[in-house]
Amino acid sequence: MSPLPRCASLLSLIILAPGVLAAIEALRQEDTLPTAAAFALDDACHAGNENSETGSCDLSLRQLRSVLAVDSQQLDEPTKNVTLTGTLGAALPLGHPSASKVYPKYPGFSLFLVEEFDAPLHLDGDPIWTWSDGGLKEGQVRFVKEQIKFQDGKMKIEVRKNHGSQQSCSNAQSEDVPHKPLVSGEIRTRFNMFRYGRYEVRMKAPMVQPHNPNVDGNFVSTMFVFRDASFKHWREIDVEVTGRAPGAISTNILTADYQAKWKPSMQETDYPISYQHMNVRAEFHDYAFEWLPGVIRWYVDGKVVREKRNDRLEVPDKSAKIMMNLWIYHDAKPFVPFGGKHLDNDRFPMQCEYDWFRFYKWDGDHHYPLADMSSKSLTEDDMYLTSNNPCDGIPQIGEVLKNGQKLKPCKATCR
Repeated sequence: MSPLPRCASLLSLIILAPGVLAAIEALRQEDTLPTAAAFALDDACHAGNENSETGSCDLSLRQLRSVLAVDSQQLDEPTKNVTLTGTLGAALPLGHPSASKVYPKYPGFSLFLVEEFDAPLHLDGDPIWTWSDGGLKEGQVRFVKEQIKFQDGKMKIEVRKNHGSQQSCSNAQSEDVPHKPLVSGEIRTRFNMFRYGRYEVRMKAPMVQPHNPNVDGNFVSTMFVFRDASFKHWREIDVEVTGRAPGAISTNILTADYQAKWKPSMQETDYPISYQHMNVRAEFHDYAFEWLPGVIRWYVDGKVVREKRNDRLEVPDKSAKIMMNLWIYHDAKPFVPFGGKHLDNDRFPMQCEYDWFRFYKWDGDHHYPLADMSSKSLTEDDMYLTSNNPCDGIPQIGEVLKNGQKLKPCKATCR
């Protein structure tokens, strides 16, 4: 059955532009309609996509699918009043690229997703990104949406003292999390939808004390891919900048199945590495990794710093979420084993900054992700315990492995 009759009221919100009728006719041929969360909306004309006759943009088929799939009650007021823009068959990249930038090209890769952070992301309504309500067992922070800030053309993740209260249940962790003394933020993609490609970020790590980038402390500032919490397929590829030294950078891979707690045998890392020529807290640097079948290569400022192939741990081959966060290790006296030894030097609030993020899809991966970000590309295994927070609308399907038992995940309430 065509979805169009069900969406008549919502269509009245759209200002019809050239190309809409063609898009509607194309949709009449569709048997099913994917959810809006699985698609990315273009929010500006890309260079060369303007309609020369009207001076405006045509509405893309991808955008129309997304709008039709959303119940009108779920749209916020700003969205209801915006004219959708784009062209039929709108080109990549998704996200929020800049029309004034010329992006680098890499043989064998195609630019798929760009975030410039020039404007705030609506983390409860963005079709690609959302927030985490998690809290690492070994960390002092609970992740909350409010600690992800967009200012001055940057995304800023801030750690501060926790003067509030959070629900004990964490959807991201799939279980109850005890109260943490600090709050911070973690931005992540909604689904395990990304796999082989090149992941790039330009970021600046925190100063543990204001205006002094040479003071060592404790923090872990990240860009990484991650899957399934800890209860089925734990897969992780990391770039981690830490408070151990002004040039301290760690690159990690973790893989395990049905392992609820971290063990040394599930990780391979180059930690500790310190680059004496750079201060990661005083200036921005570019960090990247290329994830391909059987090999991962990490880059700092465009130079390869590590290559990992299948050996003791195999390179992951399952899809994952993209994540960026900032956290502080627990106070394990007399020695803090990760993030830096000088935890007592930390002063809050503490903030890391992200200038941009880019994902280049490997041309050889024909499954993850689909160009329209459709959830039809996802398997039941991809959706296992995949909810990120109680407001993301994603069902929490799966079981939590704990003390040898399989338990139902806890349930948090959207506030």
